[in-house]
Amino acid sequence: MAKVELYVYDLSRGMAKSMSQMLTGKQIDGIWHTSVVVFGREIFYGQGILEARPGTTHHGQPLQRIDCGITHIDEPTFQEYITSLQEMYTAEAYHLMDHNCNNFTADVVGFLTGGTIPSWITGLPAEFLSTPFGQAMKPQIDAMFKRTTPNEHRPGPTSLPTPPASGSNTPLSNSLLNSIAAQATAGPSTPAPTPPNPETSPLSLVTSLTNFTSTLQQHPAVIVNFTNTPTCPPCRMIKPVYEAIAGEHAATYGAKGARFLEVELSVGEGQTIAGKYGIRATPTFLFFKHGKKVDEMKGATKRELEIKVEEFLESVWPRHPHRKIYLSAIEAIPTAPISSTTIPNYSALLGKLESFGADPSAMQRLRSQVVPILEDKLQPSDQALREILRSWNEDTVKMLSTLKSVDTFPVIDLWRVAVSKQSIATLLAFELANNSTEIVINPLSPILSLVSKVLKEQGTQTPKPLLLTTLRLLTNVLASLPLSNLILSSSSPEPIVSLQSDLMSITVESLLHAETTVRSAGAGVAINIASWRLRAAKATSTQPEDRAEEGWEVELVSGLMESISRETDEDTIHRLLAALALTLYLAPGYTETLQPLVEVLGVKDAIESKAKGLKKKEVKKLAEEVASKLCV
Repeated sequence: MAKVELYVYDLSRGMAKSMSQMLTGKQIDGIWHTSVVVFGREIFYGQGILEARPGTTHHGQPLQRIDCGITHIDEPTFQEYITSLQEMYTAEAYHLMDHNCNNFTADVVGFLTGGTIPSWITGLPAEFLSTPFGQAMKPQIDAMFKRTTPNEHRPGPTSLPTPPASGSNTPLSNSLLNSIAAQATAGPSTPAPTPPNPETSPLSLVTSLTNFTSTLQQHPAVIVNFTNTPTCPPCRMIKPVYEAIAGEHAATYGAKGARFLEVELSVGEGQTIAGKYGIRATPTFLFFKHGKKVDEMKGATKRELEIKVEEFLESVWPRHPHRKIYLSAIEAIPTAPISSTTIPNYSALLGKLESFGADPSAMQRLRSQVVPILEDKLQPSDQALREILRSWNEDTVKMLSTLKSVDTFPVIDLWRVAVSKQSIATLLAFELANNSTEIVINPLSPILSLVSKVLKEQGTQTPKPLLLTTLRLLTNVLASLPLSNLILSSSSPEPIVSLQSDLMSITVESLLHAETTVRSAGAGVAINIASWRLRAAKATSTQPEDRAEEGWEVELVSGLMESISRETDEDTIHRLLAALALTLYLAPGYTETLQPLVEVLGVKDAIESKAKGLKKKEVKKLAEEVASKLCV
């Protein structure tokens, strides 16, 4: 008997945990690399199958050690098993998404103990790796697997050390992080070209029955190719076709697709897996839906396999109802965020603050540090910028608490300009995402809390400069994808929840305001909220409907409909209709949540009635399309 352990490493060195929320809208705690420790050997997959003394690999010390139980298999038998895997788990076959270290360790643990590795480890978080941040990190992660150290060698008692491969061991610097964040903020205007990469197609070779069964349980759609590549000509013929199909339809990047597996009958427990499902000929393809076999195909017919896969995926992941209809007006709505870029007269703005009684020392800091940054006359280092913003944040909180609410709009306007700057917006997002520090740069919560309170107390009597300035601040906040991801995502940390609540309250209240300019500004905020999912999906290479359903959608749709029914200004109606259309279009859970709400609110009839009085063709067409196609 021998103890079996799983060593867990975070390839992102903590960066996934600290930055994933703001860059992807989801919290990912790590990019996991795992190895198996047994018989006093640490065995892992990267530059082929390698081993070393436990804890001495180039990954350093493990973040976590997981007890996987006891194996009753002796070491010679284990060595035979590892040897049988070496032709499949080669350096060239390594695939960061689906043929990686975690697939290997799942197989090995399954063979040794009949157990599984934790589901939170199995497979790398592909959605994160598809983001601009993940893609920028990918070369560094790849390089980690191409490196070895002299004490790492091929498994076996007589193995010699593998020569070190080239690759930098330098962690990502602050400047690179800023570059990545900047790329995520802007979002790709066109699809980024795929960089040259030695990866194979996203197929997972499974060599243990336990791992095979675990994979079926963890993924709703699994397609398996039972093959015998060395001795089966039809298997070799259909293999590149299957690889191409997997590349197109694999469940990577958070998209709804299938997990594609290969079972080589001559490798590991391939014969055992095949025997369980009565496989008598190769190639045979089995289709599993929620762990149950639902279809089968024998032979190597290309077109038949393509049709089978497409029909299977449609049965598991029915297309969003909006994918099945032609929506020319809605699909033509620009999703680029609205921004408020007006540059204020800083001297006049600061003069107002002084006349309102702002603290002289705070005014001095604004003049000497903050305004020069906003004017691009001062470009401090990252650390210096952080310190200036921390001080400014403290001054902001004091001003909001000491000045009359009607007099705080200059404070808010300075932050409006600040968050329009990519570097500052990214830093604010980073601070909000990492709110474990003692002092967090978060001017948004006190500003929105104050304005939300004033709106509740004063309603339509809320000072117009205060409300308009806040709405323009919000358009810039929501134009930043990292900030939008944090504030609008359902997985946002608890401190962000109240900020989101204040945001929605201010937006909906502004949509019903007596002043047209306020309603129009509120509609601009609503558009940025509504377009967030489409922008975030584009930045992460996912489909909008693959993202989580958000609780604020019901509140926004209700507010938009009430505003549309009251609105008389056609330009504002256009904005409101665009916001409504973008909220409904491809929304996750549309059939279960938003469609019933649309029916209860009588949206179809209300918009059709509104459309009759519209004069501008593009507004009328959008209204008619929303009523006739989205609200049915």
